[in-house]
Amino acid sequence: MRPIYLISKTPYPGVIHVPLLTIHFFTPEINFDLYSGIIVTSKQAAEGLKQYAPDWDRVSVICVGEETAHAIKKLGARYVEIADGYGMSILETLSVHNGKWLYLRPKMIASQWPVEARELGISVDEVIIYETTCNEKMETMEIAPNGVLIFTSPSSIVCFCKRYKIVTTQKVIVIGKTTQNSLPHGIKSILSEKKSVVSCVEKAREIATF
Repeated sequence: MRPIYLISKTPYPGVIHVPLLTIHFFTPEINFDLYSGIIVTSKQAAEGLKQYAPDWDRVSVICVGEETAHAIKKLGARYVEIADGYGMSILETLSVHNGKWLYLRPKMIASQWPVEARELGISVDEVIIYETTCNEKMETMEIAPNGVLIFTSPSSIVCFCKRYKIVTTQKVIVIGKTTQNSLPHGIKSILSEKKSVVSCVEKAREIATF
């Protein structure tokens, strides 16, 4: 069976975690009373909300997908709506709402949905609540040439390629289209059925048996 490598911030049972990412949280001042709701597109953004409890938990929350929604509910969110797993799907979810929204975002983003939202007349402010950087302190791991690589974000690809080269004998699983578009030119990949680590691991385990 091929070894499976998960390149992400957090580990997952049964696969090899490659901790190439590290998160730094910011503490901007936020007046949640100004907004109808907040938009959360990652578990890291949900984690960053802990420092504002309980100021935010009375507002509506739009989450990009199921995993983010699960994280935000554990923190006490009362009103949660779930988009279809991709950044651009947030536009459709927002289109049926009025008011002013706040996007709690990382320092670097790949999707341009906030720009398109404002072009459509949807009021969206943005605040940077965390930054993903490469974990320079991680000891070098040996990555098998027949391994299955799971990438969970564009940042995971950037940090991986700083240390390693993706070879043609490896199989690549990506969590979404934005991540897929961040792969080096010519690298083939398989898109997970759902935008979740669970779905990525399930697909990787199917492939690893061949």
